[in-house]
Amino acid sequence: MAEAILCKHCQSDLRQKIRNAPQGPLSSERRIGPVSKVFVAIIIATTLYWAFGFYVRDTPEDQGRIQAQDAVELCRQEVDSYSGPAAGKSVIADSCRKLEDELHKSFGHAP
Repeated sequence: MAEAILCKHCQSDLRQKIRNAPQGPLSSERRIGPVSKVFVAIIIATTLYWAFGFYVRDTPEDQGRIQAQDAVELCRQEVDSYSGPAAGKSVIADSCRKLEDELHKSFGHAP
């Protein structure tokens, strides 16, 4: 009751005013500053970029394209490192060109 002088539970004097020291906002009420917001936004954007990159990179078409690029590169290395007769090097180079032509037809551009 408003007229009460003593607490009915603990019998403390209610006329004494207890001052609580002023405190800042509770941790759940804290606001995030603009620098922190930018930092969090950068982290989220980077994570989404990486996740999207992994998703796109792992499509079957992309895996086929990567394998095709590796095959063409290996063929070119074979031509460059071949030390046998010129006719053999010519056969390997022709095979590489045919491989590149087939891959160009399959993927619409040279790998």
